[in-house]
Amino acid sequence: MWNEVTASSILSAFSPSLTADYQQWLVDNPGKVGRLDEIVDMVVGEFRAALESNPETVMDTTAGTLPPSCLRHASNIIIFQLKGEMEQTLTEAENAAAIRADVFLRGIWMESIPAGSAAVTQTPSYAGPHEFQEFAQ
Repeated sequence: MWNEVTASSILSAFSPSLTADYQQWLVDNPGKVGRLDEIVDMVVGEFRAALESNPETVMDTTAGTLPPSCLRHASNIIIFQLKGEMEQTLTEAENAAAIRADVFLRGIWMESIPAGSAAVTQTPSYAGPHEFQEFAQ
């Protein structure tokens, strides 16, 4: 099951200080209202395009959704982009997370990370001991 990524879901992941900074940024820059929605749409669209380019991906047709394996990485890219526009300095941890997220997204494009494949999105099941008898001999 894929999850919808929205500005609200991203805002709920903000630290209290980032939330306050973001609200102040909107007060200081009223033309930026709605910019987070645009960033979310852009990043989710890029992830969905990467996922769709892999023939192994089982796409959820609901617009704005991503598989669970992509949520943290997409959020990190969105926050990285937003903080850049807000002219905030990233912490070392945030910068590292943004780099990992970019590498993850590149891995999807290169088909080395099967983030949306049926094998990744299906629920695990127990095969039972009889399935592995040939390896025990």
